[in-house]
Amino acid sequence: MRSPHRTAAEFVAETDTERPGRFKAQAGMTLLEVLVSIAMMVLIVSSMSILVGAATRSKLIVNVRSADTATVRQTLEWMSERLRNAGLNVNPTDPAQAAYPLRCRDRVVAQDASLLPTASQVYVSGEILNSDTLAGNELMTVGYFVGTVGSNQVVMEYRYPCVGGAPATTQLSDPRINVLGLTFQYFSANGNEVTNLTSAADIRRIQMIRVTLAVQGSEGTSGPHQVSVTRNVMFRNPEPYANSWTNPTEVIPP
Repeated sequence: MRSPHRTAAEFVAETDTERPGRFKAQAGMTLLEVLVSIAMMVLIVSSMSILVGAATRSKLIVNVRSADTATVRQTLEWMSERLRNAGLNVNPTDPAQAAYPLRCRDRVVAQDASLLPTASQVYVSGEILNSDTLAGNELMTVGYFVGTVGSNQVVMEYRYPCVGGAPATTQLSDPRINVLGLTFQYFSANGNEVTNLTSAADIRRIQMIRVTLAVQGSEGTSGPHQVSVTRNVMFRNPEPYANSWTNPTEVIPP
């Protein structure tokens, strides 16, 4: 029978012999447990790195493609603004414009065989610059088609003043982004497609141009990808031959 009054030595002896598990639970980690913990930490860190890297690459790809799309839209916006002004202050019956070349008599060029509209190029005339208050004194023919700069195709802009000056062609789109195609469709005021593009009378019926620009972006780490954007451009001026239209806010030269 145990004595109710035990010494400290007896208590320790009893603990060592009768309850060894208590002290074993307080022992340090074994080498195997350390190695397993390290392996698990390496696995977790590696998984996080893969996830973070994938998210970063995905963000870079999205940013590059967004930049390519923005470039396409900017090119289309530039073209649309100028095409929209086709026919501005063009008045073939005005004596002041009687000496202008045939290409300057219509909003969409209909009297110059080399500048007739096609599915891949278009030329329009109007007061594109419009930098003063005199109506009809800054008429210009502008056009758009695909050319080559370096190893890529780009959108080119053609400019030819109706009075003085010489024709000039400059690149319009970013030469780092290859243009796959630039196409034009033509529609009359009632929405019917104009397909006879060799008749001056039919060409003068054109009131809207549908422009489609397709590019292949190759910038960044995303690799090549294709973007196609379409825009409908409605002329803001009537047909000059039918209306002899000039901007009422400007002064017709005497």
